[in-house]
Amino acid sequence: MACLFPLLSPFISPSHPPQEGHLTSPDFKRRKSAQAKRARFPFNQSAGSITESEEDDEEEEEENEAEQEREEGERRDQANTAGERSTGGSHCGVKKSVFKVTCGAINGMLHKDRFASGLCGKSIRTELRWMTPVEFVKGESALEDPSWKNDIQWDGKPLSLLIKSKILVIHSLLCKCKLCSPTAKDRHDQDNDDDCFICRSQGSLICCDECPRSFHQRCHLPNVDDTMLGDNLPWVCTFCVLRASQPWRYPSQKTYQEALTCRISDHLLECQYLLLCLYQADKDHIIVADPCINVRNYTSVIKTPIWLDRVVEKLQQNLYRSVQHFVSDVLLIFTNCATFNRDNAEFCVMGERLKDLFEREFKSTFSIQLQHPTASNSQ
Repeated sequence: MACLFPLLSPFISPSHPPQEGHLTSPDFKRRKSAQAKRARFPFNQSAGSITESEEDDEEEEEENEAEQEREEGERRDQANTAGERSTGGSHCGVKKSVFKVTCGAINGMLHKDRFASGLCGKSIRTELRWMTPVEFVKGESALEDPSWKNDIQWDGKPLSLLIKSKILVIHSLLCKCKLCSPTAKDRHDQDNDDDCFICRSQGSLICCDECPRSFHQRCHLPNVDDTMLGDNLPWVCTFCVLRASQPWRYPSQKTYQEALTCRISDHLLECQYLLLCLYQADKDHIIVADPCINVRNYTSVIKTPIWLDRVVEKLQQNLYRSVQHFVSDVLLIFTNCATFNRDNAEFCVMGERLKDLFEREFKSTFSIQLQHPTASNSQ
């Protein structure tokens, strides 16, 4: 059976139907320079808004980016070939590009295409930041420490095993790639993810100044307008805004019912955060788009269709009055998913997993107090 919902890019509003080229992105990574503040979708700009000098600058920038990408691609291909040809140990034939690594109690994900050496290439992604291997071992220390090869563990074995097997290739001291570049800009460009945190695709991205996450402008909630991205204006994503504001927004815990009765206009941030969590977790897009379009016999089974894109649209159009109305629609998505897929265990499990995530994040986000068992139940 096909996936319950078609694989569509999130947050494409019906008021802006997809046009040719709108669902593709350029290969360069969006950064915080003036030239990088260009809208992802052409219909957000007037026809004469780009001057000839800007076009020339953009062409030159894209040529430079393409050349750098070509050089780095050749290096990655060389490293991949070396890894595929290596022999000798139980881990020598590994072809993965991302590795879960630990150093004591610290966990992270090492990305092979970002790896250069101990001090160059911020290749290890933790929850809070990107780090070089030396930074991962020693925090903010910039001192060379050869023990990083042994102190960082992968699959219970030292990182030196991947280096010895040439799955990880250390760049030469004379390397001139962006990972090894001494310039502050190139180092700063490594502080954020190369993929959109929501849709997991590359392209023109905006980068949070407080965490490693990157986003397409229309994948983030609320959608990000170009006017919010001035050269000297810091931009912070919804995840970081919520984390920073939660202590004073919820000085005391609420009951579940108290949270539901809140006006949604006072809690747009929380609702946007919950929707972003669902979009990010729904890797197969089973609850994203309108199922009535491409799913055969859907309306004969489900009488009240609702999907994630529609919830976003209703939230943006101020059609919800209370948090309860918003929550009811989201929970209806999972009810419909279970009903339509009652004979398909795979999609039922996926729907239950997303429902559990939503309920868990809702309680955490709204600071819901845990229900204490009654005396009779505790005996």
